[in-house]
Amino acid sequence: MKDLRCPLCHRPLLQNIQGLACVNRHQFDRAKEGYFNLLPVQNKHSLEPGDAKEQLQARRQFLQAGFFESLKLRLQELVPATTETLVDIGCGEGYFTAGFSEVMPRAQVYGIDIAKAGVRLAAKTSKERTGLTYCVASSFDLPLADDSMDVVTRIYAPSKDSELYRVIKPGGKLVIVAPGENHLLALRSRIYKEVRPHSLPETPAGFVRAEQHRVEEDLRVGERDMRASFLAMTPFAWKLAPELRDSILDGELRDTLDFMISVYSKN
Repeated sequence: MKDLRCPLCHRPLLQNIQGLACVNRHQFDRAKEGYFNLLPVQNKHSLEPGDAKEQLQARRQFLQAGFFESLKLRLQELVPATTETLVDIGCGEGYFTAGFSEVMPRAQVYGIDIAKAGVRLAAKTSKERTGLTYCVASSFDLPLADDSMDVVTRIYAPSKDSELYRVIKPGGKLVIVAPGENHLLALRSRIYKEVRPHSLPETPAGFVRAEQHRVEEDLRVGERDMRASFLAMTPFAWKLAPELRDSILDGELRDTLDFMISVYSKN
């Protein structure tokens, strides 16, 4: 874990018996689940920032059932075999982060999220996996050394261009996943009077778009508890009228998954 830096003074973090510490004696203990909390209290904008625990648990149930497996497999294919260090920004409960670790057993993989509940879930199920480390931290102030990452992945997560540029090695890769124009089009059409197409993310400053890939497939959710998990994990959960929610829960959900994967190279 030589790639981690102190979120308070930005000096390198070294392992000790309790967890991690820098030369200025800022100590960060390892939680019993195995993760590190590298989010200083003064950088928190709420008591529990990030996605709610219920939303993260629903996401875990839905993703573990394999509904997003095609996206995971495509992302695994896009990560270079020579990758030694990778950070998954906005890792949530760790589905995709663990997927990267599966195909890169010799690499050091980091999962970072501002939601402690998600990181706790991720770390609890990956406790015995070597080379996989989860941290509670902000994507706008990454606890990573300069030029330390071969690959940064960002799946439906916010970030700061200057931080992405800072932590990626020269010639390194940035992989961003965003919704395609048809993503959950049927559901969005039932919620909004006017459905606006999703726009592709702008190329972050200091990067050049090298590749673009699309993963599109039908979504069929037959079990009621899975439909409930699906609704709970999406931002649409708060926009659904009770009668529409009941209608979706009572009948088979049919829709489209549409993901755009943009791969960038650092100049």
